[in-house]
Amino acid sequence: MKRIASRRVRRALSVAPKKVGGCSVGKLMWGLTLRHGWGCEKNEKTGFTWLSRAAESAVEDLEQARIRGTVDVNAVQSELVLAIYEVGQCFFHGWGVVKDQKMGVSYYTVAARLGDPDAQQDLAFCLANGKGCKKDRKEAAKWYRAAVAQGVSDVGLAWIYKEKYQ
Repeated sequence: MKRIASRRVRRALSVAPKKVGGCSVGKLMWGLTLRHGWGCEKNEKTGFTWLSRAAESAVEDLEQARIRGTVDVNAVQSELVLAIYEVGQCFFHGWGVVKDQKMGVSYYTVAARLGDPDAQQDLAFCLANGKGCKKDRKEAAKWYRAAVAQGVSDVGLAWIYKEKYQ
């Protein structure tokens, strides 16, 4: 019985967005569900596809919100940032797409500039360690501090407060 219900849920979630377009949050959540195998069979490639669609959809929603002024632009932007960050995660780790850390860092940079603390922290890690980009500890410290300002823990990051990294 559980298997039949699970199959129906998967079918409904995968067919509904195709028929009615779906919302960017739904696409984002479905992509994450598939990527991680939360309650369904893990499928990173299809998860990446849905995460990419979520990012595209959020961009369209943001444009419409700005034109119409009827939707909270900040809410739409937060959806967009999360989708961009998650696509970056896919590229950086090779989840459902060919691993490309440089491309992952590009997505992290966009999401970090839009204020996502996880993206800021991951971008800082990449910059501090030269993963997917040239090592730049001063720039890394800047992004770590930005993430810390939003509540991310700075345990083990005392170096970011040294004068030479200001």
